[in-house]
Amino acid sequence: MGHSAEEIWQQAKALLVKEIPPASFAAWIDDARAKDIDEGNLVLEVPSLLAKGGIERRYRSLVERVVEDIAGRPLGLKIHVAERPLPSPSLDPRLARRYHGSLPLNPEYTFDTFVQGKNSQLAFAAARAVAESPARAYNPLFIYGSVGLGKTHLLHAIGAHILTAATDTTVVYTTSERFAIELIQSIAANTTEQFRAKYRTVGVLLIDDVHFLKNKEGTQEELFHTFNELYGNGKQIVLSSDRSPDDLQGLQDRLVSRFRWGLVADIQAPDFETRSAILREKARRRGLEVPDEVVELIASRITTNVRDLEGALIRALAHAELCQGPVTAAMIEEILPKEDLSRKLTVEAIKTEVAAAYRIPVSEIESPSRKKELVHARQIAIYLARELTDSSFPALGRSFGGRDHTTIMHSYQKMQELLRQMPLLRSEIEGLRSTILSKYGP
Repeated sequence: MGHSAEEIWQQAKALLVKEIPPASFAAWIDDARAKDIDEGNLVLEVPSLLAKGGIERRYRSLVERVVEDIAGRPLGLKIHVAERPLPSPSLDPRLARRYHGSLPLNPEYTFDTFVQGKNSQLAFAAARAVAESPARAYNPLFIYGSVGLGKTHLLHAIGAHILTAATDTTVVYTTSERFAIELIQSIAANTTEQFRAKYRTVGVLLIDDVHFLKNKEGTQEELFHTFNELYGNGKQIVLSSDRSPDDLQGLQDRLVSRFRWGLVADIQAPDFETRSAILREKARRRGLEVPDEVVELIASRITTNVRDLEGALIRALAHAELCQGPVTAAMIEEILPKEDLSRKLTVEAIKTEVAAAYRIPVSEIESPSRKKELVHARQIAIYLARELTDSSFPALGRSFGGRDHTTIMHSYQKMQELLRQMPLLRSEIEGLRSTILSKYGP
């Protein structure tokens, strides 16, 4: 017996969310509903012509391929526009009065379920402070980091915390792409006043992925005035991006300058200990016990982001269920990709890349020289080696000219302190980190 249209679509969405950028998934895919299977086609219903066009132009071939894989037979795609707007995903009725967003808040994204590490301490603390005292702590709060590190989780957690507090504060969560879509729809329907009333009178505005506003001049203009209105009236603004304000391209300077008015906090890739803690929390929330050796093996193999960690855990659990056996280290060895030893990221590789970036010999990084420019490069190399590999401080001491581990520890801690104080240095190191990972992989 075949799958129903709804079963196929729900399984397809679970796969598509991993293939499509979060903002695009929320804008085009998430609100689509499966209605039927008709003459070899999966029939989807979407809320607007804009949504229909977005799927057809951008993702038709991908959706058809995923749907065919799930159904086990060729299925085309028919997309209809709903005669009446589709209802927004459900929200606790007690809170719905104060939530004015058209995108849902994920009930699993709370502060309690966010696993902190040194990679996210500042962003987490700032988000918590904003949630407890909107517009009094940091306004705006700008959180940036690569895909899958927890930016959306923190924005949803802020919204959920405020909605459950004993206040009358209203909340809107949206993505920059959804903001743009709603603006276009309001212009077409001559309802811009309603659009502005929604976004310019809210108590807390949470906007995800502002980097997607690149070169969208009209939407940037609208956000600029929305920002001014909210900020001037003492309302909280929280934004996220995959890069810092200084690195945003294609956005108006006056808009980017406002992003810097409050606190800018970054989330970096989690270290080994944090990755392990995240996996244990994910397993615990599913009521499962996973052996430590399995957790540590997954954490050592998947070093990119939280989303990939969760995907690896789900894959392992599904494999165990199909094989009707426990999750073991041997199974993980079988189903997770092996390291590419020819491109393995080592301390030596990091020293080589840092030396090349600062145009000095590797031997100078290892030397006892106290020249200012050499100390700077050496501290950066030590910091990146500690962050990007699982090397201990004693091991790093041996790699950096036989230094004592306390000297290495001091250099690492000194760099952590400087990064908190100097945004330009943080940008410099993030650029180096990106270059290294692009060459060697995580």
